[in-house]
Amino acid sequence: MSTTISPSLAEVDLAAEDAVASSLDALAAPGSFFTGAERLAIAAHARVARGLASAAPELPAVIAEAARRISVDAITTRPEHIAAWEADGHDILSYVELVAVVALVTTIDSYRIGIGAELETLPPPTPGDPVPVIGEGAAKVNAWVPTVGIALAPTALSALPNESKHKAALGKPLYLADKVVHQYDVEPGRELSRMQMELVASRTSWLNECFF
Repeated sequence: MSTTISPSLAEVDLAAEDAVASSLDALAAPGSFFTGAERLAIAAHARVARGLASAAPELPAVIAEAARRISVDAITTRPEHIAAWEADGHDILSYVELVAVVALVTTIDSYRIGIGAELETLPPPTPGDPVPVIGEGAAKVNAWVPTVGIALAPTALSALPNESKHKAALGKPLYLADKVVHQYDVEPGRELSRMQMELVASRTSWLNECFF
């Protein structure tokens, strides 16, 4: 069931609104390693870390801390954190899923804040158990977690195809389709030119200490 979006602005980017609604549904659905309720709890912890919520459902300490760190302090992430994650009994690919969940809710919230709209209320969880969907050939190549092929920004979540798909679906209307990210002569056909978009993106990445 789709989540209803009620933007406060008179003019609406319908493609972006549809993508936000679908992304909220994805947050609430079971993933490869976490239930819908656990994914929503991770998203809530990410919001608390950024001062956008006052409380979040209880999570195991290592998961709650990872959600906080990825949300507001990702640049401090080190291999020891991932080792501690596995030592606590979690599959390394579930760490990739956590990163995907935090990235998804952060993107949604940043978009809402950027257009001056209220944040979305997180939906109720979709019942069901996690079902692992792993990318063929996923392995550690040049990153601390598995990817399919070389780890780059567009492939950071490639070990979990569903999470990669959710990222791409939200990224396309808000930025660019993954397949043209490195085709710098492709114009987005929006109010900002490609050069202007990349200037905003690079400045934002620098301010947020972008790290992957």
